[in-house]
Amino acid sequence: MKRSEVEERLKWDTSSIYADDEGFYKDIEEIKVLVEDLKKFKGKITSDLETFKSYLKLEEEFSRKMEKAFVYSSLKSDEDTTVSKYQEMSQVAQNTYVYASSVLSFISPEILSTDEKIIDKYLEDPELSYLKHYFEDKFRAKDHVLDAKSESILAAFGKLKNNPQNTYMIFNNADLTFPSVKKDGEEIAITNANFVTLQEDPDRDFRREVYEKYYQTYRQFSNTLASTLDGEFTAHNVEAKLRGYKSAREMSLFANNIPEEIYDNLLEVVHENADIHRDYTTLRKEYLGVDDLGFHDIYVPLVEDYDRQIDFDEAKEIVLEAIKPLGEEYVKVAKEGFETRWFDVMPNDGKRSGAYSSGSYDTQPFILLNHTNSINDLFTIVHELGHSMHSYYTRREQPYFYGSYSIFLAEIASTTNELLLLNYMLDHSQSEAETKYLLNYFVNQFKSTVFRQTMFAEFEHKVNKLVENAEPIPAERLHAIYKELNEELFGKDIKVDDYIASEWARIPHFYMFYYVFQYATGFMSAVALSQKILHGTDADREAYLGFLKAGESEYPIEVLKKAGVDMTNKEAMESAMEVARKAMKDLRQAIL
Repeated sequence: MKRSEVEERLKWDTSSIYADDEGFYKDIEEIKVLVEDLKKFKGKITSDLETFKSYLKLEEEFSRKMEKAFVYSSLKSDEDTTVSKYQEMSQVAQNTYVYASSVLSFISPEILSTDEKIIDKYLEDPELSYLKHYFEDKFRAKDHVLDAKSESILAAFGKLKNNPQNTYMIFNNADLTFPSVKKDGEEIAITNANFVTLQEDPDRDFRREVYEKYYQTYRQFSNTLASTLDGEFTAHNVEAKLRGYKSAREMSLFANNIPEEIYDNLLEVVHENADIHRDYTTLRKEYLGVDDLGFHDIYVPLVEDYDRQIDFDEAKEIVLEAIKPLGEEYVKVAKEGFETRWFDVMPNDGKRSGAYSSGSYDTQPFILLNHTNSINDLFTIVHELGHSMHSYYTRREQPYFYGSYSIFLAEIASTTNELLLLNYMLDHSQSEAETKYLLNYFVNQFKSTVFRQTMFAEFEHKVNKLVENAEPIPAERLHAIYKELNEELFGKDIKVDDYIASEWARIPHFYMFYYVFQYATGFMSAVALSQKILHGTDADREAYLGFLKAGESEYPIEVLKKAGVDMTNKEAMESAMEVARKAMKDLRQAIL
């Protein structure tokens, strides 16, 4: 379908940002002027109160315009990637940002070299007092910020630091090719995009062939990929040492003020409850009726085909019903989001695949979908709406400097929405098949997001410790570590072979340093919060809305505590495990 053939009501409204493309280019020129104006503050940002105020006002104006332009160009580019003018527009925004970052690299070192008492004195001014937490957070990093010359040198090496990730992404997404397999007389080329779908095929011999050819390809290049991974980890460890951190993990978690104990607690709780995941493996073996369960069997659906078709209009009504426990205002805002074209709904030629939530402080939220009327698409809608509602409330309630939220919290609102939808769908299930599908959906989500992502996190940590201690990480060593972790997680009812031992080579998350654990902590936080919303008090629900409104006005851990979840102890993680354990029991009863 061409984009011109899509109904207007099913397209996002980018005219709410700029009436036309000229508005974008006008802002780009104004951004360049603002950069030059900000440059004039070099050496005197904190020289006196009025100068400091002027700088902060100009910095906010620059940042807001830059974000707005970036969002617009990104949305227009993703609508149809074949339209060259929008690809060029996206490049213009990126180039402008890179230029601005380079010119303004003096700002952080200059502010942090100022005596903190001077800043504290300025913050006594009524106009600036709200920024106390903002600067407290900035000065946390003071001991780890180098002098301007050293920061400039590190910035110059930025491209080299990103090279392992860039090389991996190009290799994995563009250069890597897999063999073909034959199905019903047709040659099918294996790709990263169709691998899971092919692994769902009912023909076991076919699945095994796909599985072996797929992982054999990665194993063929495992020495190369061990080298890129070594480069990625080494770069972070070198920077951590230069900045005076005890470890690269400390540096990574420091950005969001996340205590390292949360990481360690997560690994411990998952190990203590690994029997849930092993039970799921056993259930799969029993359901399939095989004596030799292998990793080519793990994607076969545990429920019969379930193909309920839900078009976007019906999906909207279901979602609005499902989120009612969050209160009238939440539903009202979400309804307005559907009506004022937050969503870009339909697939069209050249449109970016997948789904996401976007926007900036000065725009409405925007949600990219590729809706095909499946029940999975319904969950995608409510997931991305959760992100957008989080952004909406944060931007509405907080000033610009607190108008976003940390990555540590990012997946919580979206997953909470999903769990509310799951609860609603189970209560209004139209058939036994639908109930089975939904139970399996939750258990599978928990398995994939908590257990599997934590296994990734443990692998990442083990490998990083080796790099930290200047030990080599050849491919065979990585295979051995990864194989052992799989054996522990999956248990004795599945054969952990040498093919799956090389799976680390296909995981892009290992190039997002100490990021992946946050999927697991976010999911478990969402489980705890959804239980409070559904079964708790009005105060619990108000506390959750407070979480959505908090932005960066406090540290992420504190924001989450006020919502009723303390991730510094194991209680929330363990209670989430109990929910999963019950769901696992229900699933076993439903399908056997």
